[in-house]
Amino acid sequence: YTSRGTLVPRSEPGSMVTDEDAVVRHAVTFAVEGSVEAVDGSTVAVAARSLCVHGDTPNAARIAARVRAALEASGVGIGAFA
Repeated sequence: YTSRGTLVPRSEPGSMVTDEDAVVRHAVTFAVEGSVEAVDGSTVAVAARSLCVHGDTPNAARIAARVRAALEASGVGIGAFA
Protein backbone atom coordinates (compact mmCIF):
# COMPACT_ATOMS: atom_id res chain seq x y z
CA TYR A 1 0.00 0.00 0.00
CA THR A 2 0.98 3.62 -0.50
CA SER A 3 0.75 6.12 2.34
CA ARG A 4 -2.55 7.24 0.74
CA GLY A 5 -4.05 3.76 1.15
CA THR A 6 -3.90 2.69 -2.48
CA LEU A 7 -2.30 -0.47 -3.78
CA VAL A 8 1.24 -0.18 -5.06
CA PRO A 9 1.51 -1.49 -8.64
CA ARG A 10 3.12 -4.95 -8.63
CA SER A 11 5.74 -3.66 -11.06
CA GLU A 12 7.17 -1.29 -8.42
CA PRO A 13 9.84 -2.28 -5.87
CA GLY A 14 8.45 -3.20 -2.46
CA SER A 15 4.95 -3.85 -3.76
CA MET A 16 4.97 -7.55 -2.88
CA VAL A 17 5.71 -9.06 0.51
CA THR A 18 7.11 -12.55 -0.01
CA ASP A 19 8.63 -13.30 3.41
CA GLU A 20 6.16 -15.74 4.95
CA ASP A 21 6.50 -14.47 8.52
CA ALA A 22 5.97 -10.89 7.35
CA VAL A 23 2.90 -11.88 5.32
CA VAL A 24 1.37 -13.56 8.37
CA ARG A 25 2.09 -10.52 10.58
CA HIS A 26 0.65 -8.15 7.98
CA ALA A 27 -2.50 -10.25 7.56
CA VAL A 28 -3.20 -10.41 11.29
CA THR A 29 -2.58 -6.68 11.72
CA PHE A 30 -4.81 -6.00 8.71
CA ALA A 31 -7.67 -8.09 10.12
CA VAL A 32 -7.37 -7.35 13.84
CA GLU A 33 -6.23 -3.74 13.92
CA GLY A 34 -7.61 -2.52 10.59
CA SER A 35 -4.29 -1.17 9.39
CA VAL A 36 -1.46 -1.95 6.99
CA GLU A 37 2.16 -0.89 6.78
CA ALA A 38 2.72 1.23 3.68
CA VAL A 39 5.86 0.89 1.54
CA ASP A 40 7.22 4.06 3.16
CA GLY A 41 6.84 2.53 6.65
CA SER A 42 3.80 4.57 7.67
CA THR A 43 0.66 2.95 9.08
CA VAL A 44 -2.51 3.28 7.02
CA ALA A 45 -6.04 2.57 8.28
CA VAL A 46 -8.03 0.19 6.08
CA ALA A 47 -11.64 -0.93 6.11
CA ALA A 48 -11.66 -4.19 4.19
CA ARG A 49 -13.59 -7.43 4.47
CA SER A 50 -11.37 -9.71 2.45
CA LEU A 51 -7.74 -10.67 2.03
CA CYS A 52 -6.08 -11.92 -1.15
CA VAL A 53 -3.08 -14.23 -1.39
CA HIS A 54 -1.95 -14.23 -5.01
CA GLY A 55 -1.52 -17.71 -6.42
CA ASP A 56 1.62 -16.71 -8.30
CA THR A 57 3.41 -15.75 -5.09
CA PRO A 58 6.16 -18.23 -4.22
CA ASN A 59 4.81 -20.77 -1.68
CA ALA A 60 1.28 -19.31 -1.99
CA ALA A 61 -0.48 -22.43 -0.68
CA ARG A 62 1.74 -22.63 2.40
CA ILE A 63 1.37 -18.88 3.00
CA ALA A 64 -2.42 -19.14 2.75
CA ALA A 65 -2.48 -22.00 5.26
CA ARG A 66 -0.27 -20.09 7.69
CA VAL A 67 -2.35 -16.92 7.30
CA ARG A 68 -5.56 -18.84 7.93
CA ALA A 69 -4.15 -20.50 11.05
CA ALA A 70 -2.88 -17.17 12.41
CA LEU A 71 -6.18 -15.42 11.72
CA GLU A 72 -8.16 -18.19 13.41
CA ALA A 73 -5.77 -18.10 16.40
CA SER A 74 -6.41 -14.36 16.62
CA GLY A 75 -10.18 -14.89 16.70
CA VAL A 76 -10.83 -13.70 13.16
CA GLY A 77 -13.74 -15.47 11.49
CA ILE A 78 -13.10 -17.14 8.15
CA GLY A 79 -15.96 -17.66 5.73
CA ALA A 80 -17.28 -17.40 2.22
CA PHE A 81 -19.12 -14.38 0.93
CA ALA A 82 -22.79 -15.12 0.37
